[in-house]
Amino acid sequence: MKDPYVLEDGTLKNLLGITDYEELQQAETDIGYVKLINANREIHQECNPELLRKVHKHIFGDIFDWAGEYRTVPLYKTEVVIPGLSLEYAKPEDIEFKLEDIMEKMNEFDWEAKGIDEITKNFSGFIARMWRIHPFRDGNTRATLTFASIFAKQHGFEMDMSTLLDHLGRVEDEETGRILRYSLRDKLVLAALDEKDYPEPEHFEALIKRAIEHGINEKISSLSDIIER
Repeated sequence: MKDPYVLEDGTLKNLLGITDYEELQQAETDIGYVKLINANREIHQECNPELLRKVHKHIFGDIFDWAGEYRTVPLYKTEVVIPGLSLEYAKPEDIEFKLEDIMEKMNEFDWEAKGIDEITKNFSGFIARMWRIHPFRDGNTRATLTFASIFAKQHGFEMDMSTLLDHLGRVEDEETGRILRYSLRDKLVLAALDEKDYPEPEHFEALIKRAIEHGINEKISSLSDIIER
């Protein structure tokens, strides 16, 4: 099946007229960074599939004409951590149903009655399963993380987005190519594996816990500043 989203060389079609894969990746990073940071201030609504679509549109609307629209083709993405294989992402016709199902469970969960360890474990699991649906042709990790940040704020345990953004990319040794630190996506892949494939959610959970702890500390610092004034 021909992928209608890509040019002949495999680069995604885009509004910027870029035909080089690496250049497009850099443009996505440069343009999307500010959008990621300010999404909490720009988007306010119930956490449902429509919010995820708005988030994706907010981040990528200047780059792709299909931003905010569910993909219409199957996806296969080779992953370093499973090595060279792909997760089985949702079929296009199942995307809406699967998102509604996972978000309904997230909204029904009693977050306020839980401590940080239980919040981290459950929240990480929900986010990993939602990410595995991969509703968009590109930009799923950034859209999912931004949605997660908005959800956390609405449910009383703010996350520090900068902690997550610092881990978006994989860090490699320039001379040997050896991986020094796996990317946030790598950790999501391991967390989203089926039970039969021996998932390793602890790596993603540790990063989410760090982001929540930083978010809590920032909130406390802000409140202290207000009191001191």
